[in-house]
Amino acid sequence: MEMHNGLPFASENTYEEDMKNTVEPYLSAHGGKSNFESWDGHTIGFERYLCEKPAGSVVISHGFTESAEKFREMSFYFLNMGFNVFAIDHRGHGGSFRYNDDPNTVCIRYFDEYIDDLHTFVNKVVKPVSDGLPLYLYSHSMGGAVAVQYLQEHPGVFTKAVLSAPMISPRTAGMPHAVTNILTKGFMALGRANKPVIGSGGFDPLRTYENSHDTSKARFDYYHAKRCADMSLQTANPSNRWVSEAIRITKLNLDPVRCKKISCPVLLCQPEEDTSVYSEAEDQFIALVPDGKLVQFKNCKHEIYMSVDDTMKAYLDEIRAFLQA
Repeated sequence: MEMHNGLPFASENTYEEDMKNTVEPYLSAHGGKSNFESWDGHTIGFERYLCEKPAGSVVISHGFTESAEKFREMSFYFLNMGFNVFAIDHRGHGGSFRYNDDPNTVCIRYFDEYIDDLHTFVNKVVKPVSDGLPLYLYSHSMGGAVAVQYLQEHPGVFTKAVLSAPMISPRTAGMPHAVTNILTKGFMALGRANKPVIGSGGFDPLRTYENSHDTSKARFDYYHAKRCADMSLQTANPSNRWVSEAIRITKLNLDPVRCKKISCPVLLCQPEEDTSVYSEAEDQFIALVPDGKLVQFKNCKHEIYMSVDDTMKAYLDEIRAFLQA
């Protein structure tokens, strides 16, 4: 495993070997998986890793159809930066409660449930172990929308927040939000709220990194193999209600009054080539945040943390400098 600026780094050239022989054992030695009872009695899964002399605790909020499992490389880096790590599985994902028996489709009643789960997680799991340490929020895509809503509604909890390609405004298959909203609400009225949106294909075990949101084949292949072997990681479709809720919160994400309530510094990491969310909405959002900074990363897609080594190193340097400043 090579070193980068004093920290161990999993290089693409030896990625699978580095993950299996160094990263995964290191994480296992510092923690593992668990779960907690959320605000409504449902079980939410998470991963927790503790370092010996932490300078703070990082809470990870993953993206749509993802899980804490996908962020183990990032968890490893945060640990080596000197932070405890707490990575939640949002409901409908990974090891958490689901509203249906379809392993492919993510269902939600209201987007607020994600925020309430995160708040319960922070209060029941993170704070008791952190013992007054500063809390930092790291998020991606849908998890970034959860983070924005949380920062707006619970100012003062987190000392700093990193939003990686946050879902301020989702792209909806090339259709305007108004049209998509009419269609999804129509299907919901027909009793298909928890059914996948039209055109969803489900989990594809033959998917290649060329058709993914990644630019690193090694990183894609490693996690994709895990998805193929574990049905709990095979979420792939949004339900009609999930899409309706994702559109609804766009206005809240960009509400000037709500954004002014965000009291902590925010770093927004924006990929140059993003086909999942609108970069223009990210620009608009960060301009509304009292203490916001946007950094664009070139030669990468939506999942910056699954990029080629040069981009990953620049990404980690930016995040580390922001958190340790």
